[in-house]
Amino acid sequence: MTQSDVTRTALHGETRLPVDTDVQLAPYTTLKIGGPADYFVRAPDGASLDRILTACETLGVPVLVLGGGSNIVVSDRGFRGLAIKVETPTSLRNRGSIVHEDAHGAVIQVEPGCQTAGIARWTAQAGWSGLDWACGIPGTIGGAIAGNAGAYDGDMKGVVKTVTFWSPSRPGSDSLPSRVYTVSGDEMAFGYRTSRLKTPGSGVVLGAQLRLGRATPTELQERIDRFETSRRSRQPTERSCGSVFRNPSGLYAGQLVEQAGLKGHRIGDAQISSLHGNYIVNRGTATAHDIYALMAVVRNRVLLDTGVSLETEVLLVGDWSTDQTSVRDDSASASPEGAYQDARTRPDVATTGGSEPNG
Repeated sequence: MTQSDVTRTALHGETRLPVDTDVQLAPYTTLKIGGPADYFVRAPDGASLDRILTACETLGVPVLVLGGGSNIVVSDRGFRGLAIKVETPTSLRNRGSIVHEDAHGAVIQVEPGCQTAGIARWTAQAGWSGLDWACGIPGTIGGAIAGNAGAYDGDMKGVVKTVTFWSPSRPGSDSLPSRVYTVSGDEMAFGYRTSRLKTPGSGVVLGAQLRLGRATPTELQERIDRFETSRRSRQPTERSCGSVFRNPSGLYAGQLVEQAGLKGHRIGDAQISSLHGNYIVNRGTATAHDIYALMAVVRNRVLLDTGVSLETEVLLVGDWSTDQTSVRDDSASASPEGAYQDARTRPDVATTGGSEPNG
């Protein structure tokens, strides 16, 4: 029996779920790019996700948590660990459970694998306001909360009442054995496209309660229609991972890319969208290396032209060591600094979510 077989058997025994090996991750990302994960399992609900994460920590197996697979680029060499596809029961995929409702609005409970856009449409139809901006957000609620997804002056911070999450143990800490905590929205440390759960290894959303206001379904649908019209006019329909770079303070990353003359710039089948400079699209057979190299070109060019160092919003997972040493733009070494995560040296948790740029 190989070491891979031993680990797979141990994972199955601890999680009581089917564990596959050598599974290509490209189909589970919105870019449709990425190599294989050593192990792969589906988490049907928050309780199963808790069990899987605890098992991986016990066995020392690195994990990658995949929601909708947006805002992520998986290395061509794949991920050395267990990829967890977060799912949810079909009946709750596009809706939540009502905790409380009155004349002022409602509080709903959502699973981490709920589709963000589906929840947004369901709440609008029910006449609950606060998520209409999210009707076009890719990915799942768990990732949206971790990354404080947002658009059109709305974000998850504005609706999160409480979050239940799994937290890894800390050496020398006095944390409770269960490592499952529920905190208020105010305790989530929400910021621009970030929260206390954004950093790999900080924790994984197991569920949440959202507090929503009241409006008529007609009014909310009109807002959704306006947002969708705006999206179609300025955001690409090709395969992408969502916004690539964070907006610098007082500026828009997309505008900086456009001013640098890079809209439409292409490496292999990876191309900066001609509609929005903060999107990189897969025109067909792009590789993760193509995406990485194009990100490096953007960062270098914008830095040279404006002095602004763009920070990546998209998460790079897997082994990127050879990409870092081989990618060059003219005479400058290129690396999308700040996004690199190496499963060999950071055996912790990465969570994918969704958001879109404002400019």
